[in-house]
Amino acid sequence: MTADKKSVSLTERRIRDAKPGARTIMLRDRDVVGLCVRIASGGTKAYCLDYRAGGKRRLATLARVGEISLKEARAMAGRELVAIRAGEADPVRDRQAAKDAPTVADGLDRFFGDYAPRRIADGLISERTVYDYRKQSGRTIRPRLGFIKIANVSRHDIERALANTAPVQRNRQLALLSRLFNLWQRWEWCEPGHNPARLIEKIREEPRDRVLVPSEIAALGAALSELDSPFTAGALRFLVLTGWRTGEALSLRWENVNMEVGEVLLTSTKTGRDRRTVGGAALEIVASLPRINRNPFVFAGAYGKALSYKTLHSAFKRACERAGIADARLHDIRRTMATNAASTGLNLIGLRDLLNHKTTTMAARYARRAGSVLKATQDTMASKMAGLLDGKAADVREFRRG
Repeated sequence: MTADKKSVSLTERRIRDAKPGARTIMLRDRDVVGLCVRIASGGTKAYCLDYRAGGKRRLATLARVGEISLKEARAMAGRELVAIRAGEADPVRDRQAAKDAPTVADGLDRFFGDYAPRRIADGLISERTVYDYRKQSGRTIRPRLGFIKIANVSRHDIERALANTAPVQRNRQLALLSRLFNLWQRWEWCEPGHNPARLIEKIREEPRDRVLVPSEIAALGAALSELDSPFTAGALRFLVLTGWRTGEALSLRWENVNMEVGEVLLTSTKTGRDRRTVGGAALEIVASLPRINRNPFVFAGAYGKALSYKTLHSAFKRACERAGIADARLHDIRRTMATNAASTGLNLIGLRDLLNHKTTTMAARYARRAGSVLKATQDTMASKMAGLLDGKAADVREFRRG
């Protein structure tokens, strides 16, 4: 129960000397109608605002006595009352809304629990992409930012969370956070334009250019022959021969393989549905694999599912260790195939189509990496210019490196 006292002209001394009773006591200010001091039976004193909004009487705590002065409490109460009368504020409602506001963890739960599955079903995002997002969010975003209200996340919060993170991972998580904040704005979980991740500069990345040389490919082939599973060995050999993305190979189903014309259908790739031809040597690998009952996948895994990326990655790592290949990653197989294709003189359009890229930008990287074509051009031009310097016709000479 609350015992109200008549309104008085509050003073710092009167508030200090007021004694608690058996029930909560309210000292009401005569100068600012609505401002009062609540004295709990335990002795705690707080400045409060007594007001009406939406036809209901409400009591909002402004601050504890001692945290602000009486003068500051009156000024705060005056501002709040003006906003309340104008219909622009309701302190109790606003504070409850702030308390119930979603956190970053809430945003991640809705993204992975509802939004992402619907996008996958509609073919607008791949399962592999969502898998990568889960890893990125679980590594840093959820443990370091999950408890913060989405509306309160600042640039400083994100920079502190991503401190000491490797450049590539930092940039990937920044990109994911920027996408999430754009989505949370659409859900009206934060103010329009609130995207602190977009204000943070990404770190420069050095693109990986590791390519397996012929001797390493030969050693890898020998090591693959020692793998126990024909599916892991077959999948890795298939990747070497085709340059496909790992996810594309692992998703290949028997029903979509036409051995007669050497063509396969991929229902979902980074660039959408794709029908592509496959070289004879790669088709021989497919034809050599056993078909597992109730498993529709060419590279079969357990329980009727496809071979997992984790299993294939582990097998590749073991094969590289046996072959004595250092600093090799699974994606280096695709880069090796692409670089060798570029070295044949294949133009950027052809290279783009071979690798199933949307643009020629990535294809240009492999073309720059291809040494034989570039070296031949360098030898030709160097000999030509040397001849011009000597005042005679140029003879192309190849410098043999030791």
